[in-house]
Order: sequence, then C-alpha cells, then structure tokens
Amino acid sequence: MAIEHAEPGKVVDLNTFGGTASTAVVKEDKFETIRVYLGPGKKIPPHKVDGPITVHCLSGRCTFFVGDEPRELVPGSWLYLEGGAMHALEAEEACAVLVTILFA
Repeated sequence: MAIEHAEPGKVVDLNTFGGTASTAVVKEDKFETIRVYLGPGKKIPPHKVDGPITVHCLSGRCTFFVGDEPRELVPGSWLYLEGGAMHALEAEEACAVLVTILFA
C-alpha cells in the first residue's frame, strides 16, 4: 500500500493525518514535513540532521531537548533549530508534532 502524502493545493487535517503513526506529510527535493506521533513516555533518541528544522506542537505535551537543554512543548508552541543541532524528544503524554526539515 502506498504511503499517504498531502497533495498540492489540498487541505490536510493534521489532527488526524497518520492517526497514531508517524508519517511524512510531504517529501520534496528541498524539504520534508513529518507528523510525528509519540505515545506517553515514548522517546526519540538524540540525533541531528544537516538542514534547519522547525517543530510545531499540534497536541499533547512533550519535552524537546536541544542538546541537553529541555524545552516544554504544548499545543501551539513552535521552535526552530539550525542544521546540525543535536536534539531529542520525549512524550509526557500522547503528542503529535509537525517537523519540517529543510535540505541544503
């Protein structure tokens, strides 16, 4: 089965897109947008990407680590990181975040 992606010009409901799975919303040559879903207590270990990223909390509550520094994300909060910044994510409760990665 093909992975569902957003289509240009079509409205996407980010509250339900992908359900309880993390999924790419859009993947293009210059950027990728991913709806990341984490259940309570789930973690994404420290990692980094080459390009800058933005993270927008859609639902729930989580801790986003920039290096070792925690940042609380709640619905509506947003942050930006430069490329190469080490980061990690830990869900305090079920949460969904929208991550956009810009490629060089």
